Amino acid sequence: MNSKLISALYAFVIALILANCVQETDFSKINSDRDTVIVDGVFSDGPGPHFLRLTHPGGVNKQVFESIRNAQVVLSDDAGNQFPYQETASADGKSWFYQLDDVRGMPGRTYSVEIRLSDGREFRSRPEKMLEHVPVDSVQVKGEWFVSTDADGSITREPFAYLYAYARSPAQVSGRYLRWDAESVHIFNEVVKIYNPFAAQHQCFITNRLNDQKVTLADLSQYQAGAPIFENVGKKRINNDLEQRICFLVYQHTISRTAFEYWQKIAQLIAPTGTIFDAPSSKVYGNIENLSDPENPALGYFEVSTADTARVYTSNGQLGDEFVLPTNNYCDYDWSNWPPVNHPECDNCLLLPSSTLEKPSWWQ
Repeated sequence: MNSKLISALYAFVIALILANCVQETDFSKINSDRDTVIVDGVFSDGPGPHFLRLTHPGGVNKQVFESIRNAQVVLSDDAGNQFPYQETASADGKSWFYQLDDVRGMPGRTYSVEIRLSDGREFRSRPEKMLEHVPVDSVQVKGEWFVSTDADGSITREPFAYLYAYARSPAQVSGRYLRWDAESVHIFNEVVKIYNPFAAQHQCFITNRLNDQKVTLADLSQYQAGAPIFENVGKKRINNDLEQRICFLVYQHTISRTAFEYWQKIAQLIAPTGTIFDAPSSKVYGNIENLSDPENPALGYFEVSTADTARVYTSNGQLGDEFVLPTNNYCDYDWSNWPPVNHPECDNCLLLPSSTLEKPSWWQ
């Protein structure tokens, strides 16, 4: 079970939000919408870090969200314990989030988060019980062709790596539901710097989310005890990311009915062409109460879930002959440039988004 990457996923999964009612959002009303608070966070039974993001719409016609700074964020449980989050900057320094380290949730215990903004407004998530987790049995990655029809009627075929999760329905459902997240971590090697023999050649590890355009859910009450559950949980275009070794990770979250219904509405909103990071076309209310103004709850959801993680590794050539990448490497030399590489990241792989020189502790 791994919780460290789990939310970079979710710290990630921002923006839209839902639960009990849906209303049209008018982004031309800049004053009211800029006061809108969006909460997105997940607390699990892993050791952390656990992430929570506070944002508000960026203004008229801006498909962006701005971080809310200097808030006090505290996790509470039904045993009277309190755990404060720490405000943290993203790697590029352009956004901020709140992080909780070294705290592991316990199934059977109830949790909520309390938020106090610098302007004095207070919010609280409705208490949610952490359920016993349903394990993920395995994951599998397959090379498949994605076929689409262009506007002129022509057919396009693109190679993708599709990720599938396998699980089994438990004997006792007990109000449990499943949600999946997926990401990939791949190696990126800088070019051998024969043009600068004193410079080191670095190896970066790059993380990418795989399912920002879909929400994968399962209602366990629809399965008989022990029945297999097989879900496509993400896909990644086959490109130079697969030149070296790549690991696909699946996070299977056991969630409550309330969370399940929330994510169902999110799925309806982003289908068929949106993503979970788009500006919401509707206000989707989740489980965040506004203690200062009960008639205006925050958007978003604070999810309390147990999580299980499964991984599968692959590389160029392992998904079938028809998916083998060309022999020319992405980081070939181009002596018409200086440094003589086709892409700047081949000289400095830290230019790539979500890149790090630190090898994941679980990497094999």
